[in-house]
Amino acid sequence: MTLTDVLELNKTELFTKIRTVLPIGTQTQNLLDCKDDLLYAWNSVDSCLLVTNWRVALLQAEPKRAKISYQTLIPSNAVGLQVDRVVVSNEGSLIALSGPQNVTILEVPRRSGPDGYLMDGKPQITCRSYNLDVLLFQNNPQLEVCQVRWHPDSVSDSTLLVLLSNNTMRVYNHAKLRHVWKVGPYTVKKGANTSLSDFGETSIDFDIAPAVKTSAAASDETTDNSTLNSTKTPKEKVEWPIVILRENGNVYVLLTGIDSDITRLQGPITITPQTSSNYGVESCALLIIPSLPPTVIIAESTGRLHHALMLEAETTERSFNDADDGLLIEPSQWTLHVTETVELELGLSASAPNSTSNAYSCPIHLKRDVVNEMRYFAYHNAGLHIITVNFISELQRFLDSEAEDNQLVISTPSCAEYILCTKFDSSDRINPVIGIALMQMPSGLVLLLGSGQVISLKLVIDAQLLMTSKKELQLTATDAALDEQGSGPSFAEKIKTMLQRTVNQPILADKMASSSAHERYELLNQAVEVLRTQYLKRHELVRAEFAKHIKCIKLQKQQQLQEIKSLENEREIISERAHKLAERFEEISDNQELLVRRCQKLMQLANSVLPNSIVAEREFAQEVGRIDKATKAIAAALDTAKKTYNKQRYHIAKSEGTNASDAYQLPERQQRTITEILTQLSSEIDRQISDVKRINKIVGL
Repeated sequence: MTLTDVLELNKTELFTKIRTVLPIGTQTQNLLDCKDDLLYAWNSVDSCLLVTNWRVALLQAEPKRAKISYQTLIPSNAVGLQVDRVVVSNEGSLIALSGPQNVTILEVPRRSGPDGYLMDGKPQITCRSYNLDVLLFQNNPQLEVCQVRWHPDSVSDSTLLVLLSNNTMRVYNHAKLRHVWKVGPYTVKKGANTSLSDFGETSIDFDIAPAVKTSAAASDETTDNSTLNSTKTPKEKVEWPIVILRENGNVYVLLTGIDSDITRLQGPITITPQTSSNYGVESCALLIIPSLPPTVIIAESTGRLHHALMLEAETTERSFNDADDGLLIEPSQWTLHVTETVELELGLSASAPNSTSNAYSCPIHLKRDVVNEMRYFAYHNAGLHIITVNFISELQRFLDSEAEDNQLVISTPSCAEYILCTKFDSSDRINPVIGIALMQMPSGLVLLLGSGQVISLKLVIDAQLLMTSKKELQLTATDAALDEQGSGPSFAEKIKTMLQRTVNQPILADKMASSSAHERYELLNQAVEVLRTQYLKRHELVRAEFAKHIKCIKLQKQQQLQEIKSLENEREIISERAHKLAERFEEISDNQELLVRRCQKLMQLANSVLPNSIVAEREFAQEVGRIDKATKAIAAALDTAKKTYNKQRYHIAKSEGTNASDAYQLPERQQRTITEILTQLSSEIDRQISDVKRINKIVGL
């Protein structure tokens, strides 16, 4: 396994076959695509599609990996001319094969058998195919295909949108043409004479934004029976905004449903903030990330990428455009707010920034990452860039927050990494990317270069881009609190900021080594310079920062040890004082209880000898005294009765024990009399006990 081919696809039979039939001198295109575990590659010589199961190749041992077979999908109708795009549908049931002047739809057969191959692993399969509008392209040789995309709202996964160079968009369902939507003024080329295409009015790319709900009454065209229509209650319907990019950088929006003949074209959209140089003068590609609000990326052939938010406009404004006088265009209800512009480095040659040749100013193609919505890919003649749009996570955090004082602050810039470089000399030779495919589970990337080399890399999905754990939220909240108090960012954040670099060292394609010793020397000097300025220098600064931080920590430690000693002394003093105070408190508490008792007795004596004591109180006191004496007498009599009762029980038990044989039974009358007397005595004793308790409660004893 090599570092640039972790899946070792260069050794497989499929790419061995593709390597021998690659077109010579091609520009950047995409002859690869992947859906689930099937990897598709176009064979331009035999006009057929090769497919293999890449997961099986990944699971196989290294000696058997080169023997992984592939299947050949042969279209039933011959694909004419050239194919530069392979686009698999959303569900993987259809494949669009697009060229400059042809579009073919290929039906994918069912999967069966071991390893999930098509039709039980049959080596060659003839698939049903449809060539779209063959006569249209034959009768219009100047007509070209600009972009093809599958519509996400298709239930049967068969709706294909094709953008043509005459500013029309054709909608196909399988082989049938459903709609022809006009997206701009009609442009044609007739020999040396040109029309609006020279003014940059040709639509070159489009993408589909998330669906929106609109009023049905607003989307209907004005008719003669407008009075009748005005009486109807407007109903909401779902429309898909199709964002269209023109060569001059103007952006339009086509609002329509998937089965609607009526469309509404709005634009050009106002782009803010305004700058001295217009946005997208050399525009070449457009991409939409379905965030909230949607993020629009506009690429220029100079290597500039504009990241903009598609926002709803406060008031609809009609933009002035002479070229669209013959086309009904509505005022735009959206605006594009450019948050940042990313500069890409096209090649590593020192003369690249000042060069005006095609090698360093080439069309850039965009591809969205379906696994991570914050990331997309830019591939071109000089290699591959991975761009991470960091403000999307800030948008998500702003939408998820329920705090009333929550504010949206877009502070983190996007990160552009130069992953693969195929142009690192000053010659006119290029090694473009002619195929790119994204894989899932595990996440990976496959690139096919013009030299025939295959680059397969594993993509690292950063957990911080997809989710934020509770611990990270707490740390973020703590850092924010410290920032508010004026203590500044944390040391870890400071180190991360110091280690951030603007330039990285990409992978260099092996097949494009420069033949000139001077050029190789320049490349080596440039790599050494990048290592010095972007790597070693930053590490030296971090090392100095660590030394400074360690010194500060040691000083703080000594100071804290001294403070700990002083605090321990103060703790001992405080402990002694607390012990003395506790003893003093107990003594005072005992004295207080004695004083309280004395006060109570004095109050009782004072109340008893008061001259203004009423008669009832004196009688009550006398009654209490009499009851007390009676209670004491009753208690003494009760004790005497108990002693007598116990004595009698003792004698009775003794007599019963001695005269057990001569047991004497009292007569029934005497026994009844004694029982009654004892019962009366018991009841009298109980009554007296209850009286004593009642009196005690009254007296308060």
